[in-house]
Amino acid sequence: MTFGLYLHFPFCTHNCSYCDFYRELYNKSMERRFFESLRRETELAAELHPNHREVSTIFVGGGTPSLANIKLFADWLAQIRKLWTVPNGIEFSLECNPESVTSDKLLALRQLGVTRPTLGIQSFHPELLQLLNRRHRLNDTMRAVYLINATGFTNFGTDLIFGLPLQTTSILAKDVDQLIDLNPPHISFYQLTVEPETPLAKRVANGTLKVHSPEFNLSLYRGGCERMAEAGYQRYEVSNFARPGFECKHNISYWDGSDYLGLGPSAHSFMSNCRFANTRNLTEYLESLNRDELPRIVDVSGDNERIVEAIMLGLRMARGIDRAAFADKYGIPLEKRLNQRQFDLLVESGHIIPDLGIVRLSEEGIVVADEITRRLLMDSTA
Repeated sequence: MTFGLYLHFPFCTHNCSYCDFYRELYNKSMERRFFESLRRETELAAELHPNHREVSTIFVGGGTPSLANIKLFADWLAQIRKLWTVPNGIEFSLECNPESVTSDKLLALRQLGVTRPTLGIQSFHPELLQLLNRRHRLNDTMRAVYLINATGFTNFGTDLIFGLPLQTTSILAKDVDQLIDLNPPHISFYQLTVEPETPLAKRVANGTLKVHSPEFNLSLYRGGCERMAEAGYQRYEVSNFARPGFECKHNISYWDGSDYLGLGPSAHSFMSNCRFANTRNLTEYLESLNRDELPRIVDVSGDNERIVEAIMLGLRMARGIDRAAFADKYGIPLEKRLNQRQFDLLVESGHIIPDLGIVRLSEEGIVVADEITRRLLMDSTA
């Protein structure tokens, strides 16, 4: 069986004000200990999943993976290739902060098989970057994109955030236009989520920052989508846009229910219909593996949760849900799990398009995908 491989590199040089991903401040000795434990985790995982023999995609996130010691990273990749089949040229993504990108690092990553650097740009506007506590500035972003092109990468991804406090329609329009001018093959266009316990959340709570209304955020999203469509980008998932052929295969595996293995603290996995996650604590992660124990927390949810998740994620995809594939995988027709009254109303309103064995959302529907999913999964008596 094939599977996607994810690595969570847990180190950053500083904490961004909005980020809720697990991370620790970078420390060379701790990084070395992390890679030692990672190699043990990788070995144990291979033993536990003997039927999964081939890696289909690799994605390294974090944290700031572009900080990783190249020698330690290369040793881990060599282990991966000994334990599993890793075909040449598979999609291999690695997240980078623009300020940490150098030509030497990019060349080294290419040699190791990385095919798709992804840049956390978030904004080009200095005031917004400062609000997010991002360390890079406009020149760092421009330099990083230039170096990616100059070192021979034909594919790379970029992240942009909308819905930021202080962000106006004009600021976002300029951000989107500047990003399009850089001609990235892939754009992830995310709405800001104010995560609890982050510095940004504390400023919102004490009133020093004000978030936008849902209606204003929806107008920002619609405007960004229209501009990217005009520039030739295709939306293949609610928050993801690509030139034809440059969709992120690894992320699609999350959304379509394929198997993936996550390594590193806080990494999530879905293997052989079992969902589990690693501890969100580096010390616990290291101690567990020092005892030759996988640092996993198993999700005990059942088939109903899997079905709900499949509907939610499937409707976020532009291609929608294949009725026959759904019934084959879950042993129940899709219609049996949907509120038929709500379904009929949404078809009539033009938000759902039920054609050729596929249930998918229209352009009007996909911008409110979460609300539509909520209505479709309501109790049938509602």
